[in-house]
Amino acid sequence: MKTRFTTVDIRAVIAEINANYIGMRVNNVYDIDNKTYLIRLQKPDSKAILLIESGSRIHSTDFEWPKNMMPSGFAMKCRKHLKSRRLTQVKQLGIDRIVDIQFGSDEAAYHLIIELYDRGNVILADHEYTILNLLRFRTAEAEDVKIAVRERYHVESARPPEPLISLERLTEILSKAPNGEQVKRVLNPHLPYGSTLIEHSLIEVGLPGSVKVDSQVDAAQVAPKILEAMQIAETYMEKTENFSGKGYIIQKSEKKPSLTPGKPSEELLTYDEFHPFLFAQHAKSPYLEFDTFDKAVDEFFLRWRVRRLT
Repeated sequence: MKTRFTTVDIRAVIAEINANYIGMRVNNVYDIDNKTYLIRLQKPDSKAILLIESGSRIHSTDFEWPKNMMPSGFAMKCRKHLKSRRLTQVKQLGIDRIVDIQFGSDEAAYHLIIELYDRGNVILADHEYTILNLLRFRTAEAEDVKIAVRERYHVESARPPEPLISLERLTEILSKAPNGEQVKRVLNPHLPYGSTLIEHSLIEVGLPGSVKVDSQVDAAQVAPKILEAMQIAETYMEKTENFSGKGYIIQKSEKKPSLTPGKPSEELLTYDEFHPFLFAQHAKSPYLEFDTFDKAVDEFFLRWRVRRLT
């Protein structure tokens, strides 16, 4: 079951947040648990709530989430610096799964940086990206870079967008891959698309979504077809730049054993994945469609949390 955002998800939800909530002021900040926070926004004629979860997600929510009776130190620090400030910008840092939410402007600006990969992190920084508070101290890959209070968060270290992969580079990656490994898994670490979009794009050019690297087939022969698929994946990345589409929850069927002797088991549809597009591999699966991707994610995680608690 999918439980965290891909790069495509991040780009889509950022576009929706920027389209709907810029200019609203922070009314308050609450914590649900030690990883999940609610930012209540308002303007004279409307209200909204942004939900952020370290390592997993960011979206608006229409649901009432249980808040901690005593706000955490991190929530209190956010209240001190963010309360009454306007939401001015939400952006992705490079092509990394990192979201930079800016409140206020110029020297009065503050940044809430959400890392949506690995163990995750949420960092509160000032207008110069000096860290004021954070959920988790860590040392970045470069040993001399510390993610800690009073250190600077190096936004310029984010990986910049790259041009479409070349045929030569693609051929090289495929030729070095283990025989029998799925192409989408081989390519995933080298590209920003995520395995789901890669699989969809392979299907779109007539290849099986689970096509594997075959030592009997020359990588140079199959690479042009896979490059065509990656060109399709790139068009989907472009679509998310100003995304205003639907949202989808992909369901899967589960059997619930009957408690009555002789009665057949029941079939239940459970939530399995969420996406801003209905990808080719899911076209024949049961799914729910929502007006926005934001709403699809909100519904997905509400149901996911209920299942975890029952």
